[in-house]
Amino acid sequence: MSDDDVNILEFLVEDDDVPGLRAEPWKVLIVDDDRDVAATTILVLRDVEVEGRPLDLLSAYSAEEAKQILSEHPDIGLALIDVVMETPNAGLELIHHIRHEMRNKLIRLVVRTGQPGHAPEQSVIIDYDISDYKEKTELSAQKLFSLAYAALRSYQQFLAMEQNRRGLIKVLQMSTALFEKPDLAEFADGILENLDVIANMNRTRREKFGARGVLAVADSKNAEAKDFEIIAGKRRRDDPRKLADLPLDADANKLVGELAGRGPGIHIGRTENALLTGVVGRNGQTSLLYMPELQGLSGSDAQIVDVFVSQVLTAFDNIRLHDQTERAQREIVLRLGEAVETRSGETGRHVSRVALYAREIADKLGFSRSDSELLFRAAPLHDIGKIGIPDAILCKPGKLDPEEWRVMQEHTTIGYEMLRSSDMPILKLAARIALEHHEKWAGGGYPHNLKAEEISIEGRIIGLVDVFDALTSDRVYKKAWSVEDAVQLIREESGRHFDPMVVDTFLKKLSIMIDIRMSNAD
Repeated sequence: MSDDDVNILEFLVEDDDVPGLRAEPWKVLIVDDDRDVAATTILVLRDVEVEGRPLDLLSAYSAEEAKQILSEHPDIGLALIDVVMETPNAGLELIHHIRHEMRNKLIRLVVRTGQPGHAPEQSVIIDYDISDYKEKTELSAQKLFSLAYAALRSYQQFLAMEQNRRGLIKVLQMSTALFEKPDLAEFADGILENLDVIANMNRTRREKFGARGVLAVADSKNAEAKDFEIIAGKRRRDDPRKLADLPLDADANKLVGELAGRGPGIHIGRTENALLTGVVGRNGQTSLLYMPELQGLSGSDAQIVDVFVSQVLTAFDNIRLHDQTERAQREIVLRLGEAVETRSGETGRHVSRVALYAREIADKLGFSRSDSELLFRAAPLHDIGKIGIPDAILCKPGKLDPEEWRVMQEHTTIGYEMLRSSDMPILKLAARIALEHHEKWAGGGYPHNLKAEEISIEGRIIGLVDVFDALTSDRVYKKAWSVEDAVQLIREESGRHFDPMVVDTFLKKLSIMIDIRMSNAD
């Protein structure tokens, strides 16, 4: 996971504290410069409970004191505010401060006044965002109880709406971050990480659970646990490099079958064993999401999870299909490249090694992941033009005469013409590589005698690694060189045949190049 992803997740966790959601008890602020009125209010409300939660009664005897208390307790749910205190309009100015400067739209505000003529009810209700307006003389104990109960219930509803709003914002933020991950495994891992965040949204930090879900795929609509391939999930304790098996019990297996049997689409269900299961059936394939602890969510929390799961599993299924298409595409490209090499009496491993070498250098040079991967997939076609070279020349065991050499050089333009009309990025890049990989940094290469940066960076990379692999491999016309001799030649040709920057990068990655050479030997 990248640093940006970590920052996003940290932000989401820190932002989950909607004031008052977990407050025990409800906090109520009494703002009145008459201490007797404040004391009486406390006496009336001290034993009140709302939704099974008692009240924590705070007192302020001026608007300025109230501001300080409000800043220290952002989860106050109700404030009973006198109008006339240190100034004739101190209470109304406090309300303006709360709503506009503190930007607190959740707290319920009730104006209490002993001088109704000073602050007329109609004017105050129109001009200020308040929940109620009461004259102190009309607030009996029963009415004060009813007022507090109704206001805190209203506050609770506002909190729930705010939680929903923030939860949906999180879903959008998470989805946006996830959709920037085109890699299937990364996307799957991101789904599980974000579901952990959502599951923990309303838990205290001490209660945060560390359970890890599983995302798996199968090629059958009626798949059982053994049929699923784990894409993301827990690591095995005995071998952290591997993912643990799918922990489905009998009930979960039964649920998977029931959900898949409903046909293509997103289907969500829960079992008694702390499971959340989402199934997407398409083209005979099933994607299964298993998350412990999420079965206990209800109401808006469960809705947020369901919205998020529906979004990301649909995207996951699309990415998976795209991934399968790209893998098939790469397989075809690789087989074509290998077929050409085999025709010339050489091993098909050459094109695989060239692709692996090229990706390592591209990564080191700062290519984006997608550009590096595109080069990796296009590289096997660098010699596709050899398909148009006669066998007598292509497979000749000895040195080519001048006319034969001229014909052999045509494989660059043949390959280019074969591929250049395609709109597919992989074939467009392969066409450029096929044309340029025999050009030289200082000039003198073929087919167009290009120099320096007239040659694309991809062409320069393939030009070097193609020579390295050819030198260190047996050919019909020569025996393989040692790696040391091949590297020495590359050093000597830096600035002449090869781009010095590419040579320097190749040398820095030499140990990896040798590993690739050995692990993909002919």
